[in-house]
Amino acid sequence: MRLSIYSNIINPSTTKYITTCRRSGSNPLLLRSSSMIHTSLRQVFLTFCCNCLLWVGMPYGWACAQAPEAPNASSSAPQASQPYVLWTGLPISNDAEQIPFVEKMHHRTIHQAAADGYRFLHGAAIVEHQGAFYASWANSPNDENGPHETLQCRRSLDNGKTWSDLQIIGPGFEGPERHSHGILLSHQGELWSIGARFGIGAPGRKFSGLCAEAFVLDEDDDQWRSRGIAMQNCWPYDQPVRMEDGNWITGGQDKDGLPVVAVSHGDDVSRWRTISIPYPQRLEPAFAETTVWADADQVLAVIRGGGGVAWVSLSNDCGQTWSLATESNFPMPRAKAYLARLSNGQLYLLSNFKNRDTLVISAGRPGDRTLSRMWRIRHGKSPAPRFPGFAKSKQWSYPYGYEHDGKLYVVYSIGKEDCGMSILDIDSLKVD
Repeated sequence: MRLSIYSNIINPSTTKYITTCRRSGSNPLLLRSSSMIHTSLRQVFLTFCCNCLLWVGMPYGWACAQAPEAPNASSSAPQASQPYVLWTGLPISNDAEQIPFVEKMHHRTIHQAAADGYRFLHGAAIVEHQGAFYASWANSPNDENGPHETLQCRRSLDNGKTWSDLQIIGPGFEGPERHSHGILLSHQGELWSIGARFGIGAPGRKFSGLCAEAFVLDEDDDQWRSRGIAMQNCWPYDQPVRMEDGNWITGGQDKDGLPVVAVSHGDDVSRWRTISIPYPQRLEPAFAETTVWADADQVLAVIRGGGGVAWVSLSNDCGQTWSLATESNFPMPRAKAYLARLSNGQLYLLSNFKNRDTLVISAGRPGDRTLSRMWRIRHGKSPAPRFPGFAKSKQWSYPYGYEHDGKLYVVYSIGKEDCGMSILDIDSLKVD
């Protein structure tokens, strides 16, 4: 593999050169040193502190052992001089009307809120399992993340044309705890749903006690059974992808609304380890929902952040360590996105454009790690919410994609009340 060096930075702690590299014809990828730059600077600071403590007589080893871990946020880390190049296509017009619609596309509604039921819906996911499609989402009586929120689903036996009655996955609670939306995975002959659970436990800025509970469909009696808590301090957002080391990975956010990923223990998807992604203060994380895709041992994370662009972090060791998140050159408002790769090798990203009035899909050429074409999926104001509730508004948001039999099934929230689905022909997403 031919590499071209584009920058060298001296590590003041080890006097090594930390070399960042670029794959030919692709993006700047990852720091080649096993030490991240911000980690090295922290070591310099800790060494200085330890030397100061030595001067007043404190044992060096004890002083260093007691030094606290660096926080996830880093205001002193080196700043990228240029945005990460995620978009390599022609300049994108600021006018959404100039973005073409996907051809050969069909829209359907999977679920509509009713006056006598749950009137809030958000965070749809979709998967095919043993000939049936399953779509899940969070349902609450009125408000986002409100009391008595549940995780529910429907299924389709005719490729999404018609859908069954609602079925409970996570029943919710009578007290302050809630079940909420998550991910779906067909794994080793079983259908898994791993959804957020929060409301009691360790205090958090956004979701106190956040964890994720696993449920598996018991096909003998068609009921969902809990397999217990699968993740701690992670709200998972995209279908897990298997990495080169045999582990699975999904993106998420933690109880403070900060970017994280969760990594499984091999094929045991009932136990996951949460790993934080370092970020600079200018990211201004509020709900830093993260979506990932892995190619072998290299993982790309796209993060909801500030500045009207997607933020990016990268890992070259199967998600164990991450580069400092940085701005990309791809326009994206503060809204959850969804990253994956089609079976033909095209990387794609489902996201909003400028605001939640436009839902788009962007794709690259087969094998590329960048995006170079964009199409509209939905555009214009969605139908207005029919019922009052916290955080509701006209929008097409929180997309989730699943490829099956030459088509991409995209599900999303409509006004945070209904679940919509758009079916795209993969052939319509070709990039010349």
